[in-house]
Amino acid sequence: MASMEVDSANSNTSDPDNPRFSVNVLQLLKSAQMQHGLRHGDYTRYRRYCTARLRRLYKSLKFTHGRGKYAKRAITQSTVSEVRYLHVVLYTAERAWSHAMEKRQLPDGPNPRQRIYLIGRLRKAVKWATLFAQLCASKGDSKTSLEAEAYASYMTGNLLFEQDQNWDTALLNFKRARAVYEELGKVGDLENQVLCRERVEELEPSIRYCLHKIGKSNLQASELLHIGEMEGPALDLFKAKLEVDRQRTVSAIERT
Repeated sequence: MASMEVDSANSNTSDPDNPRFSVNVLQLLKSAQMQHGLRHGDYTRYRRYCTARLRRLYKSLKFTHGRGKYAKRAITQSTVSEVRYLHVVLYTAERAWSHAMEKRQLPDGPNPRQRIYLIGRLRKAVKWATLFAQLCASKGDSKTSLEAEAYASYMTGNLLFEQDQNWDTALLNFKRARAVYEELGKVGDLENQVLCRERVEELEPSIRYCLHKIGKSNLQASELLHIGEMEGPALDLFKAKLEVDRQRTVSAIERT
């Protein structure tokens, strides 16, 4: 994990040969999610917003060819000459994640084929979130790098959570993300502190569920249901998992 030391509010990129960019990751995404569908759990709308946002970014960065189509050009450390390149990577991860969550919200749940596609989207979200963290480690200031690391850990935890396997590793990733947000919640402006503390609270149910799955928690089913009453995009996958568990329990009872 990257160092928990965070740049002061007045510090900024000082090396003109290797500028360091700042992205308020949680603040940026929370605002986009709430304004474009996720206040009401509309992942289709949010996915479409991410697609439109990416189109505008690609066009402004001249990453298009012929009639505005996406050019197949990798974004590497040497590519990132301004902060918009980091936004491209971040919104690509968000688009893949929202597409997965869109499938998760199907009325009867995803069928086996759709679930394979869902997990594929989460894998893609992890791929881009990991690239985002790697780029921010070299091109972002310390706060941006920490936020990007927490974001990648959160996405990795989501993938493992959905796969119903490697609960220890899922737990490790959720805890890593929580640790970063706990530290970031102590610095910056009030809005940033509030958002970080909210994210810590949103991560707690997934952490407790992982502990439950690996037998390190005395959490009862009734307590899990109570946790599921909380709201927020970060909790939607957790609530979907509770519903799957409930349906499995009902099916098992009906078979006996």
